Amino acid sequence: MRIEARCKACARRYLLDPVFAGTVLPCPTCGAADGLQVKAPERPSVKPRAAAPADVASAAKAAATVERVAAAAPTEIEKVVCPRCKLHFVPRRDAPAAAETGQRTVLVVEDMSVFRDIARSALTPRFVVKDAADLAGAREHLAQGPVDLIVLDPKLDHGESGIDLLRDLPPRHCPVVIYTDQNESEIYGESWERLRRLGADDLVVKGLHAGESLVRKVCELLGEQPAEDE
Repeated sequence: MRIEARCKACARRYLLDPVFAGTVLPCPTCGAADGLQVKAPERPSVKPRAAAPADVASAAKAAATVERVAAAAPTEIEKVVCPRCKLHFVPRRDAPAAAETGQRTVLVVEDMSVFRDIARSALTPRFVVKDAADLAGAREHLAQGPVDLIVLDPKLDHGESGIDLLRDLPPRHCPVVIYTDQNESEIYGESWERLRRLGADDLVVKGLHAGESLVRKVCELLGEQPAEDE
């Protein structure tokens, strides 16, 4: 059974897992911090019985389990359609702080939300993922704290170029993976050599399954061993 929630800012509706009942969540669409105020489903009143000591311990253990599940579950279950291959996927929205997890931090700079979602969904289980849709947002993240790797779209909206960010980075600041909609025949050659001279280390071609390649490339560049299913 799912709980329906409606963003009070943009009126977008979502179906959420019951573990989110009675919580306040950010809206994945408009970003309103308290957009989704999830009401608890109405239940018939039942007179509680006195809890034995063993029941108290079991209840505490169950509450801890629910808390872990809620922290790891995505806040949106709506499917997203890849504009290139027209297939569907459900993006992951959780992004714990690096200080809380001890994980490496990856910055995704990509103007199309669907490809940001693909990257975030694939990388979040292993890394703390920050994302930006333009150069201003990317520079703001870089100014706030260290980033271990950048996933960079070289062509952004409004005429912006991700290559400008490459030029601004100190030499060998961190590994950079180019995230492009150009195929290998278009990107390799003189264009790729130019990107390499500016600090690019590898590239991934966009698509529904680009997340799998991103995980492998990022793990390789950061010296981490990908899981067997990655």
